Amino acid sequence: MSEEEPKKDEEEKNEPSQEKGESEKTKKKFTFKCQREDKCCLHMGPIPLTMWDLELWARNNVVANFLPYIDIYQKPDGILDLVLKPLPLSKEGEEKSTPPDPFTDTPISELLDVKCPLYNVDQKKCLVYENRPLRCRNYPLEFDGKHFSVDVDCPGVGQEGMTKEELANMRENAKKEFYELTRMRIALPVLNQIISGNFMKSLMKQQMEAMNKMSDEDKQKLDEIFKKQEQVPNQEAEND
Repeated sequence: MSEEEPKKDEEEKNEPSQEKGESEKTKKKFTFKCQREDKCCLHMGPIPLTMWDLELWARNNVVANFLPYIDIYQKPDGILDLVLKPLPLSKEGEEKSTPPDPFTDTPISELLDVKCPLYNVDQKKCLVYENRPLRCRNYPLEFDGKHFSVDVDCPGVGQEGMTKEELANMRENAKKEFYELTRMRIALPVLNQIISGNFMKSLMKQQMEAMNKMSDEDKQKLDEIFKKQEQVPNQEAEND
């Protein structure tokens, strides 16, 4: 047996199949051709972002175009993801460009089956196609670090027309997304803690500076307000 044969066997083992759960004997070779039915764009939900995506946008000077839609999503398993957050829908199904109250926000957990915010339904067009995230570039193929998997609900799966170069590129993008997403998931909790801590320090500093600029009369009025607020809970406790 030559030294090349084990490598070939390992490569075939990692080759994506068109059905999840198929046996090694019956699995079909992965083929794909986008049918432009836009089901992925209409029901993708929050799209995870990677360091690669941010670096691409920075090089192309388009980061500002994405900022209104970027948010942090804590998944049920506790993992933090940086995502493109879908826009909330009204009861009529119309997109809300801005929430009615700037201090209220629709939880991402309620937007798991909502269209990408950068997909134009009327034109059936991605508004940022040249700068689309890695998740969009390698869909419907995913890589978990060991094996490939396929979203069999995609209408393009099983369609002929994919070249070897396109398959190799999609496989490479799927691997790249896995490793880049891992980098983001390691960095994001750390950065989140640092930024939150610095924000609180900055806020406390601003409050102290504002207090120092207050006149003695204003400080006395503020103390009286605090004393009245403290008396209310005490009176309620006595009444109980």
